[in-house]
Amino acid sequence: MTSADELLMQALSEYEYADIAWRDVKNAISYFKDLRPSQDSFILNDGSKKNLLNLDGTIPATYKGTIYNIPICVWIMKTHPYDPPMVFVKPTSTMQIKEGRNVDTSGKVYLPYLHDWRYPQSDLFGLLQILALVFGEDPPVFSKQSHMAQSLTPNPGTFPHRRSLYSGASPQYTNSELKAPVSMQGYNLDIFRQTMKKFALDEFVNILVEHGVGCVEAFCSMTESDFEQMGLDIEQRRKCILAAQQIKDHFFNVLESGLM
Repeated sequence: MTSADELLMQALSEYEYADIAWRDVKNAISYFKDLRPSQDSFILNDGSKKNLLNLDGTIPATYKGTIYNIPICVWIMKTHPYDPPMVFVKPTSTMQIKEGRNVDTSGKVYLPYLHDWRYPQSDLFGLLQILALVFGEDPPVFSKQSHMAQSLTPNPGTFPHRRSLYSGASPQYTNSELKAPVSMQGYNLDIFRQTMKKFALDEFVNILVEHGVGCVEAFCSMTESDFEQMGLDIEQRRKCILAAQQIKDHFFNVLESGLM
């Protein structure tokens, strides 16, 4: 047993649902390996203080084609996983928090995924995936010197393997199915419907089209709040966000390999 496992066991021994919390935390940090468990005092809104498990470190976020390390701390509540964790961005001495729709000036993170948290549909791994996607769209820190989000620390490694939301192997196109380059996808509703079906999203096509989304590019540029405004529930939003990333990854790989 590693020292991290021993710390987890000790910290979670005081939790109401220790066994379930253990599995959830272990699964999350097995993918996001730069998050380290520790135990510290946390002051709640009512002024009370509790010793809580937290995951401190960085998660990778892709911003303008480059992977950056985003420093965060995830506090695990005593009733985890039935109550949502609290997430804070933790800038280094050379960084400053960039206030936005998902992060306030103290670094606290706000997400519909946290607000609508409901186990087992919600878990730490899913939260970290969504954080990485959200921070890739709107980095929560910038360099004090340059005031530019691009000054985040690049991560030469790769993004953690994404757990598939679909059964079986990930969908793949054949050469004959790639009839139009991605730049033309936006002008062909049939191709849009075909793409959604290939990525197990055909159930959302009519909803998307009704809201004016009829092309792959538009779908892949949408955020969680966009899907929420369409009336999709938390699990549907999560499925769409992760599928959009898979679609972007797929077409990027196709373009890179020269199949188009």
